[in-house]
Amino acid sequence: MPEKTKKCAHPACSCTVDENTKHCSQYCKDSGGKTEISCNCGHTGCAIGEQAPATTA
Repeated sequence: MPEKTKKCAHPACSCTVDENTKHCSQYCKDSGGKTEISCNCGHTGCAIGEQAPATTA
């Protein structure tokens, strides 16, 4: 039977974790009380890690 997954407990994070885990990384666990508009956990597909590099005009 496949494991069930849920969203990481850090509000700004879009990663999923198994049902027995709250956070996808130590970064998210340590960011519990912080308000952020994007996550910096570093996982592929999540917020800052997926943004395109800045370009200069």
